[in-house]
Amino acid sequence: MAGDPTVFHHRLVETLLELHKRQHSCVVRLERGTTKRQLVLSHGALAFAESNLPQEHLAHVLIKLDLLPRKDLQKVSALMKRGRSSDEAVALATGLDEKRLAEGVREQAVMILASLFAWPGCELRLFDGEPLMRRSCRLALPMPQALVEAARRAAKNHRIPAALHSLPGLVCADPAEGGRASLPLNSAEAYAFAQVDGPTRLSHLLQMLPPGEVQPEELIQCLFLLGLLRLEAAAPDPSSLAGLQEEQLSGQVDKLLQHFEVANLYEILAVPTDAREEDIKSAYHEMARLYHPDRFESKGHSSDFRARVERLFTYITGAYTTLSDPAARANYDEMRLKKESRVEATLQGRAAVDSDKEKMAETLFLAGRAALRNREFEKAVSQLKECVWLRPETARYHHYLGVAQAEIAVFRKEAEQHLLRAIELEHMYADSYLQLGKLYIKVNLPKRAEAQFYEALRWDGENSEALKQLQVLGKQKGK
Repeated sequence: MAGDPTVFHHRLVETLLELHKRQHSCVVRLERGTTKRQLVLSHGALAFAESNLPQEHLAHVLIKLDLLPRKDLQKVSALMKRGRSSDEAVALATGLDEKRLAEGVREQAVMILASLFAWPGCELRLFDGEPLMRRSCRLALPMPQALVEAARRAAKNHRIPAALHSLPGLVCADPAEGGRASLPLNSAEAYAFAQVDGPTRLSHLLQMLPPGEVQPEELIQCLFLLGLLRLEAAAPDPSSLAGLQEEQLSGQVDKLLQHFEVANLYEILAVPTDAREEDIKSAYHEMARLYHPDRFESKGHSSDFRARVERLFTYITGAYTTLSDPAARANYDEMRLKKESRVEATLQGRAAVDSDKEKMAETLFLAGRAALRNREFEKAVSQLKECVWLRPETARYHHYLGVAQAEIAVFRKEAEQHLLRAIELEHMYADSYLQLGKLYIKVNLPKRAEAQFYEALRWDGENSEALKQLQVLGKQKGK
């Protein structure tokens, strides 16, 4: 799937369907730059979704649905600042009944899930357990249904990766679709999917789809986002080369050369590894019609361009010569599988080293937490420093090292750095803001402390400790 713009979305869909299958309760947090979104699952179903973008807040969604008067927005905001969750604040401020509130929560969840399909990638983290689920109004929307609704909306609103607007190359059914086969497609989507039997040109596929309420292009884009279809590199139709200038042709040739340098022989001819002899022959003849050097012998093409075409065609003829000979193909397949096995073994070896590091870090972490509970701060600092050294990208290791160092005056500057690093790695973890606020109180920086307590409440509106600290600071201001 090299070059496929939907790789991230396929992995996201796979992850969510696996959580649904296991009936897992967790928070799926996704971040890209300063934008943060999270999906909350209860027993595998989508309970609700949240975002730090104002237009994706529940109150704004309800305003858009004409379920919340804009004049009540200030009341909702005030209640949330006092620790109410967004749905509780709406219900208290407006008296909105449970049915209409659930309508808004569902719309918000589908909107946020659909918006993820516009992302080319992001950081994704999972947090287990029901305690993280703060809302009282929860859906029980099956994840397969939620994904299909979100993909349809993303395709309809054109909030999809730019590469999917034109869908170049061959359309293929993903052989590793797995749990995605259970997605609840409608009749039009199911029909479109059924037409893809082996590599199929998009133009041919679109011609096979009857007109309906949804444009054929949108149907195909929806299936791509859900991971049911994928792209395979292929040469363009012969007609598409007619009239192209050398500059444009040169770009196509360069892209193919880059691809062929790392591709296997099957990928060069754009055929599956179990392709029949006639399929291999057909693929070769199509590419020969497009890129045979004799086509570019005219004075209208430079010698440099012709040299690159000849190099390109060398890859094509080499692939065909090997794959069209049964004995040569069998030898090539054996070497290819051995190479892939070596690569897999190397990856497994690296994974084993990472696993050992993780186990050691986790053992030290548990010991450091125990020392922290027993107020053995220097011991805790020593053990938690080892955790950070072993796994420097783990937010909770930085968090608890910062908590331990905050108790020792000479380490408080370092404590600030580790708590800030924990926040950088996990923006939505309210306790890191809380502990940083407490540290700022210790070093007599009340304004900084206040800002951190408000940030903690932003991600955990019912955080009693943050509310308590703000009350104390408020009384000190009053004096």
